[in-house]
Amino acid sequence: MKELVRKAFALGWGAMALTKEAAEKLVDELVKKGEVGQEEAGDLVNDLLERGKKEREEVQKVIRQEMARVLGELNLPSRDDLLRLEAKVDRLLHPRGEQ
Repeated sequence: MKELVRKAFALGWGAMALTKEAAEKLVDELVKKGEVGQEEAGDLVNDLLERGKKEREEVQKVIRQEMARVLGELNLPSRDDLLRLEAKVDRLLHPRGEQ
């Protein structure tokens, strides 16, 4: 049964968006249907939640990588570039000793 649930989540983004309450409800339904034993229920909920966490982390990693690639292609200044430029403008507008 666990394999069936895993396969179902492998087909979509289900585990990524799964809350603890939703996981418990899903597992409770499987217990009621006799597809999962009561002793397996807690482990299955934890497995589903852990899988969701890992999927979210992987999606976040891919998004960060893609954003870095796109921003690199656009040749936009970084935050550090802008901060250095701001500091340089401040130094030019307010030379030492001048207030």
